[in-house]
Amino acid sequence: MAETAKRPNNANAAGKAAPGAPPSVGSQGMVSMEQALSESIGARVRIQTTNSLALEGTLFTACPTTSLLALSTGPQSQPTHHILPISSLTSFTILSLPSPTTHARAPVAPINTIALQSRANAALAKAKERAAKINRGVGREAQDVFDALDKQFSARWKAKDIIVMERVVVRGPGYRAEDCRVITKDGEGLLGRVKKVLEHERRRATQREPKGTVKPAVPNIVPAVPAPQGPRKGG
Repeated sequence: MAETAKRPNNANAAGKAAPGAPPSVGSQGMVSMEQALSESIGARVRIQTTNSLALEGTLFTACPTTSLLALSTGPQSQPTHHILPISSLTSFTILSLPSPTTHARAPVAPINTIALQSRANAALAKAKERAAKINRGVGREAQDVFDALDKQFSARWKAKDIIVMERVVVRGPGYRAEDCRVITKDGEGLLGRVKKVLEHERRRATQREPKGTVKPAVPNIVPAVPAPQGPRKGG
């Protein structure tokens, strides 16, 4: 049996609601429309508004903070949601109450905060490690050389020098094969491999330069020599 609640036109309007129905609002001893709606969430209702709009559907939610309600109409596969101010309602009718299993939800599993913190710490450490591999005191070509060495082996910056696997140092700002030095006894085998990477990066840098670029010739300026003057007259 449908149960209806209407917003009264004056403070003296009163009436008894059917058992289980949302009571009328505005009368002394009655609950507010917001409370009545919040107790009817999940029910199938029919509402009417001040602009003569009539809707029938499932009461999705009613928010007392924003004084808005959401009504879901249409089929469950493709529902249409209507957001309406509660103050615009003139009446609403409960057509059917929600079944106990209508809004049953699976229990939320506890969140493993230790695992989340571990992932956050790992991501932060990785970001710091990457930031430490960027040297803002060198040019783009030097950073490209470092990235190539770090990708092939493992490298770190020491001022403007590149330390490769703590066994070979590449001196800046040249970063050429002849700028490599062994810093440990077991670095001899690594030295040749590092030089090959440097030579490869040098060739790549040369290929990236625009072809056909001709440097402007320096003009051959010959200073003008003043013409010899004849002897002055009169002396």
